[in-house]
Amino acid sequence: MQLKASYGGVYDGDEGVLTIGHNAGFFSNCTVALWNLAEVRRAAGVWPRKLSFANAFSSYRDAAQVEGKDDLYPLYFEAGDEAAFRRLPGSLAKVNHHGFYRLIDHSGLKAVMDAYFQPSEKALAIQRQLVSKYGIDLQRTIAVIYRGTDKVIEVDIASPRAYLAVAERLLSQHPGYRVWIQTDEASVRDLFLAHFGDKCFALDEMPVSGGSVAVHDMADDALRMSRADFGVLLVAVTNLLSQTALLVNHTGNLGLWACLWRGHSKGLVQFDRSGRVVEFASPGFWFAQAVHLLTRVRRKLGVAASGQNPGQGRS
Repeated sequence: MQLKASYGGVYDGDEGVLTIGHNAGFFSNCTVALWNLAEVRRAAGVWPRKLSFANAFSSYRDAAQVEGKDDLYPLYFEAGDEAAFRRLPGSLAKVNHHGFYRLIDHSGLKAVMDAYFQPSEKALAIQRQLVSKYGIDLQRTIAVIYRGTDKVIEVDIASPRAYLAVAERLLSQHPGYRVWIQTDEASVRDLFLAHFGDKCFALDEMPVSGGSVAVHDMADDALRMSRADFGVLLVAVTNLLSQTALLVNHTGNLGLWACLWRGHSKGLVQFDRSGRVVEFASPGFWFAQAVHLLTRVRRKLGVAASGQNPGQGRS
């Protein structure tokens, strides 16, 4: 028995294997994997016994892995034990990567993360190296995730100084903390480091772009590592970001996965898809949401009229 899932996913019921077929940004692929898991559960009434990335993550493969169609899942993730699979929920709602992360229902998602998406041992080893090298005290760290470059195609991005202002406010409330700036733009990284001085750090290991080109679209030599190793580094770093005391987050797939691994919304500040800080108690926030929604509807109608495909997302 075979079931087709969205974005090229295929579930082999005889083998119990769900093969993901999406190829975009790293965490865009991961989000589609979550969607495919939910689809199989609804259609077949079972949870797949195994995930395969043999047909996915094309931007995170070395030449030999492209030719051999290697299953990259074990490189990035580790499945949970039998007890983890027994805790899986009866169903799973579709996660909105552009939604409000405070509204995520972590009760069922935590079990799915435990069963399918624990960082691999290679990723955990990288985490240990980074914590030691940079002296990271996760319980005294304000992580700031600023996703720029091509992300403007999907969402309205707040200015780097808006993120900096939030980090400055949080640091004034927690003077013993440090700011960890994680961004794909060199100029944003340099802005934070110059402003906060020794109260801020960035990871030298994480590549940055000097323009509008997404990091995973950069030339191989610009990454300074193999494409497969870059994927492992993304898992290690994003999972580590999820564990910080305070998290200033963007809206996008990487930001979503930091929240999924975090497992709660405590200490979370999110810039939403309109580029505003999520403030549910503010009437101005909801007015801005209505304006933004109307603008996006108009854009989508324009895209539909032109015959273009807006796509699922980058990362």
